[in-house]
Amino acid sequence: MRFQQVPLRPRLLIAVGLLMALLPNLFAQYLKLPDFFHGSLIGVGLGLEYYGFILLRRLRKAGSSC
Repeated sequence: MRFQQVPLRPRLLIAVGLLMALLPNLFAQYLKLPDFFHGSLIGVGLGLEYYGFILLRRLRKAGSSC
């Protein structure tokens, strides 16, 4: 299988989503975060990751031709 370069936008969305999903858990050890803020950051982070994976799948389908 040939290595294909992944475009910047999906990689960036996945990376930012991972950070947004993990940082509230790390901050919760040192700071008291409100539940709404904690849940919102995790939810937006997971949404960004999901959107990044959707973009990757669309780009791979558009790039592959049989």
